[in-house]
Amino acid sequence: MKIFLTVTQRSDEDGERCHFKPKAVGNSPNRFQQGFTLVELLVVIAIIATLAAIATLSSQRMIANAASTKCVSNLRQIGTAMGTYVTENSGKIPYSNDPNTIGFSHWTAPLPKLLDVGEGSVKFPLRTDYDKATAIHPFNCPTCKTKFRTYAANMNAMCFLGQGGNYALRNMSSAPNLAALVLLADDTQADPAPKNNGKGVFDSSSFVSQIGVRHNGKANMLFADFHIESRARESLTPTINLLPKYN
Repeated sequence: MKIFLTVTQRSDEDGERCHFKPKAVGNSPNRFQQGFTLVELLVVIAIIATLAAIATLSSQRMIANAASTKCVSNLRQIGTAMGTYVTENSGKIPYSNDPNTIGFSHWTAPLPKLLDVGEGSVKFPLRTDYDKATAIHPFNCPTCKTKFRTYAANMNAMCFLGQGGNYALRNMSSAPNLAALVLLADDTQADPAPKNNGKGVFDSSSFVSQIGVRHNGKANMLFADFHIESRARESLTPTINLLPKYN
């Protein structure tokens, strides 16, 4: 479209004045008075919807990454407490479960006490305060919004002391490769139903069903040398990463 300016002159009692009037030339002489066509409007809406979807996806990824980072921080703190326990108990690895504490992450268990969030702590004076999905402490993964105590222990390494089965605490020196031995991992409580019946423990026969996938299809894992990895549970080799089953 081209626009020309036409000049007209007229005389009045105040003298001569010049008037400029824009004139549209082309197929749409009234183009200046038209709005968006339907097609143009639909294109704009589609672009806005696409940008909104990209922004939402990006935001969700950022939130998920932040939760995973906090989960790693949780396991790092538990690893610190685990190291203290091992040092104070002649190299022994704490139980994954026993009749008195009902789990390594129980309010009365040694590790929460070492981290000052268990029984006797100022922050959680009652077990009901500790055993909440909304409670902020190292044994609650922030990704899991409906369950509490959301990590599972390798009971091949952190032996199980349950009713009718008493197994001696294992020593760290019994592990041929500490950097390969998994002690703790995300459980399945935040996974999609029906595969979300986390039991808080796993062994060489149940790790595929009891280690979760809540961090982008992977689990954050604490190893016996206290480093953290995010790995797919299927990548674990029982004889290398879990230790042989206790006798």
